Amino acid sequence: MWGTINFQTNVSLGIMIFIIIIGLYLIFFGKEEKIVTKIKTIRPQIEPKNITKEYYQKIRNKLSDDERLVFDKIIESEGTIFQSDLVDKTKFTKVKVTRILDKLEGKGLVERRRRGMTNVIILKRGET
Repeated sequence: MWGTINFQTNVSLGIMIFIIIIGLYLIFFGKEEKIVTKIKTIRPQIEPKNITKEYYQKIRNKLSDDERLVFDKIIESEGTIFQSDLVDKTKFTKVKVTRILDKLEGKGLVERRRRGMTNVIILKRGET
């Protein structure tokens, strides 16, 4: 009976010493991991300081009547409006407002951001 306990003790001590030796080898002689990080640079968006009525007038002249009405409502709301409010103010259908906003977004004049169950329409202020 005592012989098996000594055998088990010696085997467990041998396993522990083996694990410690492997751990020390990995600590001192293992390859170091190099952490590679990529830095993504984002081009800063330069906003003109003096956006005048002439600037918006020049843009408005290039738009169709429906686009002009939606664009004017966004400007009246100081550049930020919910899409559902645009539907109410313009008396257009949801589909028509969505299609007009698609065109304005394609021209780089507005940006849509999802907020809950509706979108927030934000007027882009840079030159297009």
